[in-house]
Amino acid sequence: MSVKVLIVDDSTFYRKRLREMFDTDPGIQVIGEAHNGQAAVDLTRSLRPDVITMDVEMPVMGGIEAVKKIMEVCPTPVLMFSSLTEEGARETFEALSYGAADFLPKDFSGIARRKSQVVEEICSKVKALGTSSLYRRGITAARPRPLNSESSVRPDRPAAAAEPERSAFRRVPAAPLPQAASPASRPADTAIRPEASVSAPAAPVSRGQRALEKMSRVESRLEALINRKKAELNALNNLRISQETRNAHLQHIKSFAPEGSTDYQILAIGSSTGGPNALQAIITALPGTIPFPVVIAQHMTGLFTRSFAERLNNLAEVTVKEAENGEQLKPGCVYIAPGGQQITITARSARNFRISVIESPPEVYYRPSVDILMGSLSRCSNIRVLAIILTGMGQDGKMGCKLLREKGSEIWAQDEFTSVIYGMPRAVAGLASRILPLQDIAREIIKTIKK
Repeated sequence: MSVKVLIVDDSTFYRKRLREMFDTDPGIQVIGEAHNGQAAVDLTRSLRPDVITMDVEMPVMGGIEAVKKIMEVCPTPVLMFSSLTEEGARETFEALSYGAADFLPKDFSGIARRKSQVVEEICSKVKALGTSSLYRRGITAARPRPLNSESSVRPDRPAAAAEPERSAFRRVPAAPLPQAASPASRPADTAIRPEASVSAPAAPVSRGQRALEKMSRVESRLEALINRKKAELNALNNLRISQETRNAHLQHIKSFAPEGSTDYQILAIGSSTGGPNALQAIITALPGTIPFPVVIAQHMTGLFTRSFAERLNNLAEVTVKEAENGEQLKPGCVYIAPGGQQITITARSARNFRISVIESPPEVYYRPSVDILMGSLSRCSNIRVLAIILTGMGQDGKMGCKLLREKGSEIWAQDEFTSVIYGMPRAVAGLASRILPLQDIAREIIKTIKK
């Protein structure tokens, strides 16, 4: 069954070029064209396409507003086409935040130079998005959700309050008073003779004497309580001095020791189609004190990775930047591989990583490549990597993760239910120790950190 496509662009020339590309693939059927965003919303309601290709800048209603409306009235996978400018990149990521699935640069010169490759890439993306089970269930899971901070998590219910300590001034019962036997209690055949008494009967105790005895007992208890409290205060004072000494020591080492520890020395993430939204959900949920660096290979063109890094840096607690050649990786920082190039990691020691940005070999299709990033980490000695593969087409990352697994590192993969495209996660599922929904990944990363 063919994937039904709606083409949206104000340029007649570009709509024609796209139709020509799609006509070369029998698995794609163009069912309509729109020249602005409002027309796109109306045709989406009536035609119910499987995929929409959307220009960003159009009259009447632009692509960003059209994506918002479409996701409200009829959630549909949208493939954005954006100009190769910084402004175009910012607008594209805004469209992604409203629910667009992926994007491609509107690069006419690139199409002219490598037409067959571009046609294959566009058609493959459209067919993959058209069969995405995520969008068939609704767009909600594909969009980055606002994630609560640790402080907003409802605390566990406190344990029941302990029974209050009994008062030291509790009432002490008075000693029983001696009583003479009553006539009824005497044996009938017994007579009482004064000479038979062993001792004289005890004199009755007055009420004043009883009060004095009671007060004496209270004073003894009060003195014991005061002595105990003095001992407790001395112990607390010694504890305070010990705590102040410990805090001073911790403050002394805090400048060079990261907060928390973990079994992993570095976190590496690979992603493609649907990756920008998935990465935003994860990176914005990480604390700024994570004790390892994060490196990311997201399939993306050059100009867009810089804008993407800037966007995440404005949203996240961690520092996010586009990777630069030769820089040393720092805990709590996220490094995004520059689009169109490759990154490799070398390690002089377990926590001394350096990044290299290199020109991509012409035979490597993905730029950046997850396999190249993961493969370089597998060659680092005496380190343990946490590698996570997110949504994306193809199998990029499978070979690199296999090498990491053989060296004792751990592989996680995003599950099919929350993936826009389950290609890359499916490829490593057999290597993964954990397969997780997107909304759980950041929380599970945080759990690996020992406080």
